[in-house]
Amino acid sequence: MNRIAISKPIMDEEMIEAAAAALRDERIVGGESVFRFEEEFAEYIGVRHAVAVSSGTDALILAAIAANLQDVKTITTPFTFIASANAIVHAGGEIALADVMRDDGNIDPAQIEKALDERVKAILPVHIFGRPCDMDAVMDIASDNDLTVIEDACQAHGASVRGKKVGAIGDMGCFSFYPTKNMGVGGDGGMVTTNDGDLADMVRKLRDCGRKERYLHDVHGFTSRLNTVNAAIGRVQLRCLEGWNEARRRLATRYHERLKGIDDLTLPIIEDSTRESVFHLFAVQCEHRDELMQFLDSRGVDTAIHYPVPVNLQPAFSHYRFPNLPVSESLSRRTISLPMHPTLYEDELDFVCECVQEFFSRRNG
Repeated sequence: MNRIAISKPIMDEEMIEAAAAALRDERIVGGESVFRFEEEFAEYIGVRHAVAVSSGTDALILAAIAANLQDVKTITTPFTFIASANAIVHAGGEIALADVMRDDGNIDPAQIEKALDERVKAILPVHIFGRPCDMDAVMDIASDNDLTVIEDACQAHGASVRGKKVGAIGDMGCFSFYPTKNMGVGGDGGMVTTNDGDLADMVRKLRDCGRKERYLHDVHGFTSRLNTVNAAIGRVQLRCLEGWNEARRRLATRYHERLKGIDDLTLPIIEDSTRESVFHLFAVQCEHRDELMQFLDSRGVDTAIHYPVPVNLQPAFSHYRFPNLPVSESLSRRTISLPMHPTLYEDELDFVCECVQEFFSRRNG
């Protein structure tokens, strides 16, 4: 039996041909496809500027540097991939952590307020697993305290709050095009979105060696450009994104219908009147997570843990004295991601659900 993959990057003939055309007809670095991709992505998100970079991590780093967050504190979540926290450090800043909501793993606005002090100058909320944070509350806190907001939307391409796309709500948004994301570029890639022309110009400089003119540099920059071939693939994938996201939502609803009511299995939120998810992952919570993973593996079903070690327990941050973060630590012990991608067949999903049901039936005797 073929294994059921947790994710499956898409690369069809149209995308391959777009890459070949870019190789034949454009500059390899700084070709026309890069600028077209930026324009199209900005229009899709609903912002004036989008700046393509070499990865989601670089998007976060360059955004934090552009926002002048060195020597100050930025509040973020411990329940995320480490790049969210690393970006703050690489920008010369200090991390402050606020615990998350148990029901969806997103940063808890009440805990953000507890983490505030006079050195906090920014909030970096992460739209975890493709579900938007409570951005109404985040933006209220930011407004009341004159804080910059950088959205980590690396898992949330197309998600929205009250009809507004994430990445267009805060001062800047950061996206990743790593192959497992909701859309990709055929390799690493990222994007910074903003309505602020000065911030966009600074990110453009930073991605290109701090270049003001060809051999004149007025900031300490990086080589963080997105190459033309990747941008050409990204343009095609962007046109597919809405359809892929709709497929993910249908699959999430089907999962919910088949798994609801199982004791000790907490499912992600499916319906929300103000926040529309794009289900980058279908992450469930259960007390016997590791046993369930082993059982599913024996049945040919791939799973993953996102994330087994929260930021506050990462060795790289052992010199920090973080507050107690019990919800994040609990979710790191309980969360398991089931297969989720737009080409997942319904009969494959049904088989995954049957295996999950069998596991709990055996445990409960």
